[in-house]
Amino acid sequence: MNDFFKNAFDLSNQVALVTGGGSGLGYSIAKCLSSAGAQVIITGRREDVLKQACDELGNGVTYMVYDVTDTDNAKGFIDRIVSEYGSIDILINNAGRHCKKQVDDMTVQDFRDIMDVHLYGSFALSQAAIPYMRQKKSGSIVFISSMSAFLGMTQVSAYGSAKSALLGLTRCLAGDISKDGIRVNAIAPGFIDTPMFHKAVDSDLPRQQKILGHTPMNRYGSPDDIGWAAVYLCSPAAGFVNGTCITVDGGCSIGF
Repeated sequence: MNDFFKNAFDLSNQVALVTGGGSGLGYSIAKCLSSAGAQVIITGRREDVLKQACDELGNGVTYMVYDVTDTDNAKGFIDRIVSEYGSIDILINNAGRHCKKQVDDMTVQDFRDIMDVHLYGSFALSQAAIPYMRQKKSGSIVFISSMSAFLGMTQVSAYGSAKSALLGLTRCLAGDISKDGIRVNAIAPGFIDTPMFHKAVDSDLPRQQKILGHTPMNRYGSPDDIGWAAVYLCSPAAGFVNGTCITVDGGCSIGF
């Protein structure tokens, strides 16, 4: 068998950073990347959460405490990773926070707080990682978007705006840096069984019914569904996949 086919999903010798990797989607993305052979660093604000995640995930996953909203120190953080691990080959911009409010109740600060995490934090880390990827003429940057970038959902105007902006950033960065061997893509998860999702919907039965009624597969997704999509996008198998968004949503975006 041709070596390419045997190694199409192999991430051995790749150093991957997953923001918000201590729980939820980030945890599963880290697990799947590690299973594919990558050296994975997870980051977040809470050391206890990160340490517990690393204990569970085992060899191949380590952590560094970092708040993605600390954009002034993004370059120093990436420099530290390269100094300690030798490179940065994969960046998964997953860290997020939610704000479920009617537009009349949402403040400009609420809106800004969401943008700080999802958009500005992701941009700053990507900008800091690009020079190192450019030196190697290879790299993969993945942004985690959302169904709220495709559907007009209620009570999430800040979150949906941030996730929509990430799709524009995906396309524009791909246009800027693909010539340097760096691919940029996004994943738009559907409604995935995570703690953040349950926090948003558990007290809202009509919303749950609406979600499932809009999803042809009539169930929520697993966090690992997103993790394996990330493995694909970062692997040689996706070598010509660039500047696009993969929806992993059970058909929600086309559901009726």
